[in-house]
Amino acid sequence: MSHPFRFGRALVAATVVLALAAGVAAAAPPAHSNASKAITQRMIEQQVWIPSGDHMVPGTYAYPKAGGTAATYPAVLMLHGFGSTGDEVGNMYLHEAQQLALRGYASLRIDFAGSGLNPQPFAGNTYDGMVGDSLAALDWLIARGNTDDSRIGVLGFSLGGKLVATIGGTDARVKALASWSGAIENGLGSLAFLTAYYAEAQANGHVVVDLGWRTVDLSLAWFETMMASTALDQLADYSGPMLLVAGEVDTTVNPDVSRHAAGASGSFDVTLRIIPGADHIYNVLTPDQTLANGVIKLTADWFKAKL
Repeated sequence: MSHPFRFGRALVAATVVLALAAGVAAAAPPAHSNASKAITQRMIEQQVWIPSGDHMVPGTYAYPKAGGTAATYPAVLMLHGFGSTGDEVGNMYLHEAQQLALRGYASLRIDFAGSGLNPQPFAGNTYDGMVGDSLAALDWLIARGNTDDSRIGVLGFSLGGKLVATIGGTDARVKALASWSGAIENGLGSLAFLTAYYAEAQANGHVVVDLGWRTVDLSLAWFETMMASTALDQLADYSGPMLLVAGEVDTTVNPDVSRHAAGASGSFDVTLRIIPGADHIYNVLTPDQTLANGVIKLTADWFKAKL
């Protein structure tokens, strides 16, 4: 539970904006099919493997083409959501990396266990494990000679938003924190529907769940670490700039979760954007990319201003 004074303080200090659909449309870049080709020519990508304990985490490191590897860049670590991949749904993280590169920023997007190029089975996925892999990715970024380690940000989508709250609240290396549809809650929170499978995981050590877009093998450790997680409480110890974006009609993670996180943080510099007409993934799988493009550009502009 957030402290009453902190809740009021943060909401008064926050920049709380209900983004008008027309405004988002005006800010949106051209359709990805045309824009990406031109933008990609100005960005270099490298597939990398990052040591994390007894395993390696795959990632994609992107940086601006102009200036080459000798330049020093601020960097943004991107953490994907539950059952997704490093490029994220509709390639939203790929397009975010492109927009960041246009503004002179490097980025790193990784695949957690059971996702993307990660060879670990999904049954090896736990909340603590994802936190550990994320911290290893931060270590990797800082170890590079071309990262400005005084300007490192994090971006999380859905469950990734929960992860960046934990990391931002516990690791002082994070200087700017952004969340899209973030499940910034203690315990299972918006994933509470999965408690119906907990008994089977207790009995068998794991349970296979069909999410509709893919199946996942959830271990008992996944349930236990998620239930023990305290991301919302940890966010109270984060005091840097924070961007929270949510869809007005999100039925997966209610936008009130982001509203509450805005007040629960320790930050005096909070920007909250509730996007009218947007679902959990900003309608990115529909023909009209206006809302998704707007969120991508909004976030890149915010990092440029704050990091």
